[in-house]
Amino acid sequence: MLAPLLSGAIFIALALQGGTAALAQSAPRAAPTAKQVQVDLFRGLADIFSRGMDTLTDKLNRQGYSARVYSTHGWQSAAAQIADRYTRGHRDIIVIIGHSLGANAAFDIASALDRQNIPVELIVTFDATRPQPVPKNVLHFVNFYQQNGFGKPVSAAPDFKGELSNVDLTADTGLSHTTIEKSPRLHAMVMKKIEDVVNNDLQKTIQASKPKAKKARKSS
Repeated sequence: MLAPLLSGAIFIALALQGGTAALAQSAPRAAPTAKQVQVDLFRGLADIFSRGMDTLTDKLNRQGYSARVYSTHGWQSAAAQIADRYTRGHRDIIVIIGHSLGANAAFDIASALDRQNIPVELIVTFDATRPQPVPKNVLHFVNFYQQNGFGKPVSAAPDFKGELSNVDLTADTGLSHTTIEKSPRLHAMVMKKIEDVVNNDLQKTIQASKPKAKKARKSS
């Protein structure tokens, strides 16, 4: 009598395990927290003329993001940290922001991560002086620039499939190469862009993860 009962109990336990696994696989992916959005910001020449990057870092951290600011020459260390976390399974949402020479460094980071097939959600540059073509691993790119002898428009690499926006601010005489990254208006635009692209791409991921409805068979 005991053997049939045990067999039945084992069967029910296995069935429940299978059902739980199926539910876990079909459950929609949870929305990322702000802490999972890693924002790395890069100052320009000698860390002197890009203090707007520090201000923006503080604003982002107050919003709950994981933001940190580097000197221009810190880009290799930042890229190595991103790659190390990615290879260890930490799939942070990566955002890179830079001003002047720090904006140039953003291209170097993107290219280094592209060679390792690591995606970058968003890059924002302020008056990049030596822009490179945007590589294919970048999903969204916003370039704020003025035709002031420093800033330049940005172009896409041939295999780039993302969104590229060049925002020409030449007509805004209240800005210059040394103040463009300090603008509260542009900071607000950047923070809104981060929120928008993260939410938009998350919704696409959730929709893609939902099981597709089976088509009804036609009766003969």
